[in-house]
Amino acid sequence: MEVYYCGFNGFKQVPSTNSSDTLTCLTPHTKNAEVVDVAICWNYLVVAEKEGVTKYGLVNNKPGLERLDNPPGSAGVSQLSATPRHILSVTDTGECWTNEEGKGWRRVLVTTESPSSTTQSDETVTTIVEEDPPEGDTTAENDPQDTPAANTDAQNDPLNSSTCDSTTASPSSVTPDNEESPVCMVSTACGDYHNLGLDTTGQAYSLPSPLHFSSFPGGAQQRVTEVVCGKEHCMLLTEHGQVYSWGGGTRGQLGHGTVSSEDSPRLVMALDGMKIVKIAAGGWHSAAISEFHDLYMFGWNESGQLAQQTNLARPAECFSAVEKLLMACCTMQAEDAALPRGDTEDTEVYRKHDDTSSVPPLPDPEKEALNCYTSSSCDNNTDFVMVQPLPVLVTISGKTAAECAVIDVGCGSRHTVCLTQGNNLWSFGWNKYGQLGLGDTKSRDSVARMVVPPRAKQKDIAILRCGDWGTAIVTKNNKK
Repeated sequence: MEVYYCGFNGFKQVPSTNSSDTLTCLTPHTKNAEVVDVAICWNYLVVAEKEGVTKYGLVNNKPGLERLDNPPGSAGVSQLSATPRHILSVTDTGECWTNEEGKGWRRVLVTTESPSSTTQSDETVTTIVEEDPPEGDTTAENDPQDTPAANTDAQNDPLNSSTCDSTTASPSSVTPDNEESPVCMVSTACGDYHNLGLDTTGQAYSLPSPLHFSSFPGGAQQRVTEVVCGKEHCMLLTEHGQVYSWGGGTRGQLGHGTVSSEDSPRLVMALDGMKIVKIAAGGWHSAAISEFHDLYMFGWNESGQLAQQTNLARPAECFSAVEKLLMACCTMQAEDAALPRGDTEDTEVYRKHDDTSSVPPLPDPEKEALNCYTSSSCDNNTDFVMVQPLPVLVTISGKTAAECAVIDVGCGSRHTVCLTQGNNLWSFGWNKYGQLGLGDTKSRDSVARMVVPPRAKQKDIAILRCGDWGTAIVTKNNKK
């Protein structure tokens, strides 16, 4: 298996090509017999392999790489997700582990008890076990001193999940806290304000507690098959192909026809007449694939990330401010949250290692977001679409029906990449760092075919991942 990457390379995300901040074409990154998963943040790229996890990019405030052993007591990681502050992983035994720089691996104990609220707030406390037991002992007790303070931000509470059958979990990997009813996770997703999980029974979690939503009056809750997070919003997909969304909706990313936010999962009615088989969430936009391989998009279109016509020559005035603001808020500690980190100019802070520069304080992120768009933004009376609060069908201009049939999709901060049958990749949206993989840095508000390296064309694309400012694929040998 081989990893290819394009996009922001300012922190040597691809060590072999450290002379350029931008990689405009898919570039070979790593080659390994078994790549498990990949996650992309603006400040690093993380690759999970059978023998461990490796971070490429900003490590200890300077470009480099960091190799992490597998979480204690596990044979490997089966899935991971990441934010600029932490990695969330799922082990082969179904346990949840998180890794923050300087803190190492910490166990997240998922509970079966319902919280008082269905969504994770800033006051949610994640039950985490600090792992520093004697060699060979992986059953550390949950010490109250190892639990974060109750006012810790949700984004500081790393959470994760793993794929396994609950009957295969090793008894030594189950702590006394969940021994009576062990929870075996299969996947997780994380954003700036939410951490979601999914277990083998189809129960979704706003980690560490179960997430409940109303499928229909008087009916049993449906099994969940997928959970995803954007920066401010979340979505889940049920076994019957229904999509629910909640969280921040200030750019129409919830798909309910408004720019209002939702406290709990709400059915996306515009998609209810079809069966959805795959969902994805970007910075402030969302995607859904139907059983007939049609792609639907909704949310922010300021850079063309919905493949709808927009004003690329003059993006929204709040464009740069919001980007820097959110990057700062999701990566900084409280004492240095005023330091902007998020654009090309900001990366110089790390390269020069200059701590003497004075930076003015930044405004509150939620207020900044609300000031960008109001409900009037939904009235698209011009040819330019900035906010699309209802799902819209995206047309893929392939030469054959197979080339138009979407089977996977990934969403970055403000770009989208989709995979169609026959190993064809298509992209659209923001392209400042070459994340569209088109050989240039020109943004697109229409679907364009990505440039795929000849060696990758000869293999199957097993994994497609988009992150803040980058895109990655993992290829494997054809099954013939």
